[in-house]
Amino acid sequence: MTLELVGMTGSVYDYDPERIEALCGAYRGAGPLTRPFYTSPEIHNADMDRIWRRHWLYAGHACLIPRPGDWMTWAIGFDSVILARGKDGELRAFHNTCRHRGARVCREEQGHARAFVCPYHAWTYDLDGRLKTATEREFGVHPSRLGLHPVPLKNVAGLLFVALGDDPVSFDRVAAEVGDEMKHQGLEDAKLAKSVRYTVKANWKLVFENNRECYHCNTAHPEYVRGTYDTARFSPQTMPEVERAEKLASERFARMGLGDAMASSEMTGAYWRAARTPLVEGWVTQSLDGKRVAPLMGTFRARNEWSAGTLRSTIFPNFWQHASDDHAVATRLTPIDATTCQADVTWFVHKDAVEGKDYDLAKLMPFWQRTSEQDWEICEANQAGILSPRYEPGPYSSVRETNVQHFVDWYLGALVSRFRRSYPLPRALPRTSESKGH
Repeated sequence: MTLELVGMTGSVYDYDPERIEALCGAYRGAGPLTRPFYTSPEIHNADMDRIWRRHWLYAGHACLIPRPGDWMTWAIGFDSVILARGKDGELRAFHNTCRHRGARVCREEQGHARAFVCPYHAWTYDLDGRLKTATEREFGVHPSRLGLHPVPLKNVAGLLFVALGDDPVSFDRVAAEVGDEMKHQGLEDAKLAKSVRYTVKANWKLVFENNRECYHCNTAHPEYVRGTYDTARFSPQTMPEVERAEKLASERFARMGLGDAMASSEMTGAYWRAARTPLVEGWVTQSLDGKRVAPLMGTFRARNEWSAGTLRSTIFPNFWQHASDDHAVATRLTPIDATTCQADVTWFVHKDAVEGKDYDLAKLMPFWQRTSEQDWEICEANQAGILSPRYEPGPYSSVRETNVQHFVDWYLGALVSRFRRSYPLPRALPRTSESKGH
């Protein structure tokens, strides 16, 4: 990827807007995207500039930096962000570039410090981003004008989202709706149990498209389908059982103050969802046997009661999470290039839980570790097939891939929304028995 002169074009990444617009305009209106959208470095650059620098991105959970002085970084494309908890306990984010000559200030992914010290010339910044180094006499600029550039940050019930560009899309409704559901999960009183990083040899969009359907689940995810109703909903023989479970769960969730139950996985907004789904009868959490794997969290801990459900949350373009009553598993996507992305899968438990006593990683992790790794293998095979010059987009199922179409519609709308042509963002899908994803 080559860097353009920012200010002359208004773009950080090099691409031809007219060519990108023409490719979007040639979309046939339904079904998978054409080959360049999954293979072209130029479209990757347009994605980075028009989507990843305009939309709010999940960076991590607040509990990853619990103490004043704790910090973590996240690198995405040309950007690198520092997220830190200040001496006052407040969370802040900054661009990880020194105001002297631009060196990266924090070179590790996490740490603890009283201040940030640039390793190049030792310019020193307070945890709130203010420059502490005296510069007025030698450099002719007052330190107050040379603090670290702030990054907009929102804490959504323990989930941290950042906006890299100067003109991000509105996030208020997303934060309100997702936060209202997420508050029950106790993530602000959580701690890291384990994190696993994967390099996935597939375009980031293929990974998200895979996430938005469970058409493949019976074939690829034997562990996952045992504990959910995602595929049972498509069988006339099992549909009455699914409807009964959804009704009972709705009554149970309402009594606990959790809202309605949804056995499917429609988006609840144009590019977000927060939906509580029932587990199969006899299961209380997403583990291999459905039995508890950690102490209760949040509302469930306060009530000492299991909901026997999970909160499924998704926010395009880089976040999804399944939160059971006793743990949560979040996935963060980071694009690397046109045919590669990074997936960080992270398990969270209550902050007072003790490994080996209250939870065992060998029981906590396999349900989502296996499902995730199965997905990465599928996505890499999908990417390999699309690289073939003979790839030709086929049709989407009107029954089991409606959520994938929703994602594609959102993507094209987001990509061209600042070009000359308008492309409407999709609405939330209506609740039907056909739409789903995992």
